Amino acid sequence: MKENFETHMIDLPGLGKSKGLEGRVTSKSLANWVKTYMDQCEIDSVSLIGHSLGGAVLLAFAVHYPERVKKLILLDQGHKPFPRVPIAEFGSFAYVLPFLNVCVHLFGKRFLNKLTPFFTQQDEQKKDELSVEVKEFCERISIVENEYVRLAVKEAPNITEEGLSLMFGYYNLNLPKLLKSVKVKTCLVYGTFENINEKEYRNTRKYIQKMLKYKNLPITYYPIKSGHYVHWSESTILDVLKGFLI
Repeated sequence: MKENFETHMIDLPGLGKSKGLEGRVTSKSLANWVKTYMDQCEIDSVSLIGHSLGGAVLLAFAVHYPERVKKLILLDQGHKPFPRVPIAEFGSFAYVLPFLNVCVHLFGKRFLNKLTPFFTQQDEQKKDELSVEVKEFCERISIVENEYVRLAVKEAPNITEEGLSLMFGYYNLNLPKLLKSVKVKTCLVYGTFENINEKEYRNTRKYIQKMLKYKNLPITYYPIKSGHYVHWSESTILDVLKGFLI
């Protein structure tokens, strides 16, 4: 009998059309958010795939609700901690992130409300401005520009108060600790940063070697010669993912 497959793609909590999380964002609240969605859709168990922040959300779900997960695919997520000063992700803004994180912890929603306007896009970008932003983005993370990248930059959602809360919650997650707790069959596709960023290449290799010491973990590691955006790399990643899921 042929098995029916159904796919779901959901926005991150507080971004796009998804409702945000109430209160402090933790691995358990992220897991509960995914569980609520699955319960509403009457989904018993699933195979999951997520990149970056999305991967962190799904990793949290797999750790707290392993009985609901068939297989887990993480795209460059979980094997190393999120940097305290994430320059590659946020540029010069990254230097104030630790200070903002302390303020969010101390003042909570009041501070997030004050911070939100700085992340809101006021007007639609002009075509030439968008072109420059896409080029700079691709150069910064060492990927080839294509229609999907252009669309992702153009359609980037405004950051709401709930979205900021999610990001600071993510900033404070202990990702390697979560990964060491995983009990479901997992495929971790990670960017090596080889010939892209020497410091991050060494950093990635260090944390992968640490993870490999935990031989009892049900994790298959698959390196890709790329940066963080492994799904936009020129590789055989689709064949790897299909093979793992089948």
